[in-house]
Parts: sequence; C-alpha cells; structure tokens
Amino acid sequence: MNYKLTMTETAGISDMPFDEYNSRQLHEISAERNRERALNAKPAGNFIYNGDSLSPQKYEGFAVVSMLSDNIENEALTARLIEIQKELQYNLQPAYAFYHLPAESFHQTIANTLSANRFNEYIVEAGLLDAYPAIVGNAFDQISVVENEEPIRMKMAGLSVFGTAIGILGVFENEEDYERIIRFRSDFYNNDRLAQLTVKMTRPFIGHITLAYIEHFLNKNQKDHLAVVISEINEVLASEENYFTIADTGLRRYHHLAGFIKKDNYPTHLL
Repeated sequence: MNYKLTMTETAGISDMPFDEYNSRQLHEISAERNRERALNAKPAGNFIYNGDSLSPQKYEGFAVVSMLSDNIENEALTARLIEIQKELQYNLQPAYAFYHLPAESFHQTIANTLSANRFNEYIVEAGLLDAYPAIVGNAFDQISVVENEEPIRMKMAGLSVFGTAIGILGVFENEEDYERIIRFRSDFYNNDRLAQLTVKMTRPFIGHITLAYIEHFLNKNQKDHLAVVISEINEVLASEENYFTIADTGLRRYHHLAGFIKKDNYPTHLL
C-alpha cells in the first residue's frame, strides 16, 4: 500500500510493459538490490512505539484493492506469509523497530484514489464522504468486464525492502493476467468524474503485499542484518510456488494502514 516510487514529471506516469515489469520485480528481490535498499531504509511514521508496543497512526483514505481474504484459494498463501512474518520477527532487531501487519490486512492495491490531505480536501470537506462509493461504482460500471473463466494468478517471487516497508513482490507467468489489471487501471484513471476529484495514476502498478513497516531508525549493522535475513528467506521462496489468486477488486476505506474496511454499499468489479 505504501510502496513509493519516484518518476520525473516530464516522463509522466504509466504502467510498465509486461516484460519490463517482470524484470523490474525480479531485480528488486535480488540480494544486491535488497542490500542497497536496506542501507537506505528509514522509519515510515505510520505506527508509533509507546514504550510497550507499536500503535497505528491516523492515515485516512480510500483505495481500490484486492484482499487475500476475499478468495478461499489464498488461504495457503496467507499461512505462508504469516510464517514469513514470524521469521522476520524472530530474526530482526530491534523488535520494536518493525510493525508486522495483521493477516486480515494483506492486500494488493489495484488503484490508489485519495488519502491524507487530498482525501480530506476533495472528499470530507467537499461533503462527498457518503457519495464517494457511488462515484467509484459509476466508474466501475464504465469499465468493461472481459469474459474469463480463470482468475488472475500472481506468483509471489520474493521479499523486498522498499523505503519504509518490507513486502513480497509478485510477477506474472501469464501476460494476459497482467494486462487485465493494467486495462482496468487505465479505464479507472480515465474516468472524468474521478479526474475532477484529482484521482489520477501516481505510480505504476507494482504487484506486492506489504508485510511490515519499519518504524525506527536502524544502524548500519541492523541494516546489514536486515538485508541478510531478507536474502536468506528469498533463497527458500525461490523454490516455492506461492500464488495470489485475484478474481475481483473493490473499494475499501482505511483510517490507518493496518485495516481496510468494506461496507455493503462499497462497489466491487470483476477482473
């Protein structure tokens, strides 16, 4: 959810071609890249240590996401991710520097909408909090549904340290699975009503599930150790077949980054 990428405004923001996307993901889980990323890791500021435990800080918004828990076929992946979190908790120090997200929050962001200050300005202050789900629903209605009997399958390839978080990155074996997500995003972000609310693509699609946030400054030894732990886990993951099955996506509300709420009037869309 909090995957941060920087791209020049002159280059614009667009989703990557299939081969480039997969190559980028595999590069990001390499030992060399994770060491580089770990050395530049810093606190996210999303969870605060109160002397006993880490507690979520307010961060409001809406997003279009696919939850692992929405599909029974993801039970094995969820269990594996919990095991990975336990490995991280056992090995990483100091323990209070890492907030491990609850399994019920595991998700793939399909499209960001509005959060933090922009959420407050364009939804809350504009009086659209109750109407916003219908606005997103109307946008969904204008996106064509492609007849496809099989859900999207994203292979979870390995762990990556990205800025302020640790997540597992996904690649696609079937190009059409990737294109289904990219087409949805293109149609969604080209909706005129959403554009009026400044909803736009701010980063390329990155297949990932965030597992933990870094919430304390790490010294060099701790950063080196983080990179080693990540690489050791990735060596095991390389021989595994862990898949995220994605059949649909939908609007979720969050008050912080450890919980994503679905209400009866929140729209969903088949992918």
